[in-house]
Amino acid sequence: MLMDVHARGRALGAELVGLDWSRPLTDGELDGVGKALLDHQVIYARQVTLTPDEHVRLGERLGEVEVHAFFPNLGAGYERVSLLDSEDGTRASMWHTDETFLERPPMGTLLHAQVIPPVGGDTCFASMTAAYAELSAPMKRYLDGLTAEHGLARIAEMKHRAGRSTADELANAIAEDRRCTHPVVRTHPETGARSLYVNPTYTRWLDGVPADESEAVLRLLFAHATHERFVYRHRWEVGDLVIWDNRCTMHIALADFDGHRRMHRVSVLGERPEPA
Repeated sequence: MLMDVHARGRALGAELVGLDWSRPLTDGELDGVGKALLDHQVIYARQVTLTPDEHVRLGERLGEVEVHAFFPNLGAGYERVSLLDSEDGTRASMWHTDETFLERPPMGTLLHAQVIPPVGGDTCFASMTAAYAELSAPMKRYLDGLTAEHGLARIAEMKHRAGRSTADELANAIAEDRRCTHPVVRTHPETGARSLYVNPTYTRWLDGVPADESEAVLRLLFAHATHERFVYRHRWEVGDLVIWDNRCTMHIALADFDGHRRMHRVSVLGERPEPA
């Protein structure tokens, strides 16, 4: 059976129909999935049944599967399958690009829905390629060549500022911080397209820019990139498999639900981001 690709969003997002996920994909089918991902940045299929082993094997066909820096996982033998379970307090309710504090952030993530609340819990994705393309020419010139500092401890800093952590917890997070500098505008290694590469969760500042200016510019970029014309909203069903290109998107899991939301997550490491 041939795979059909149906666009579901203006700037990004597409549904894959016709693949038999109960068996390993052929090389040709995998190539088709890869092309759809490059074309649409976020792709999904409904009613997919994957064991944790099958989930990892699918990720391995795309590249090197990582053990996530801080999410819990399924345990011994399944360290590469992260567990996002609302009952354990594991949520990602801020806009972010996965693990940009790493030298080699993930190139893509495969998220498989296990339990979905009756209402809410959608995930929104923003195309950082489309967002960059619609910046003004002066802003593009301003950003050209800039780098930004990304750090894992920024999460702890925001929690502490909101009164949700102790001083000791903040100090420990800073001591164990993982951080890296990346270009503010990166070039996609496969498409050659330029995209913004900053996010509210991990980006701390623009290097070499006064603090107030850095904060103002980042705030502007975040607001611009999450405008509705650049966003696809995924309404989950049990069994959904969603794959996104982490090199050119941001996402947020909306915390607008009661009840249980449980996901299995596999991420594939990418290359160090290259400047535009």
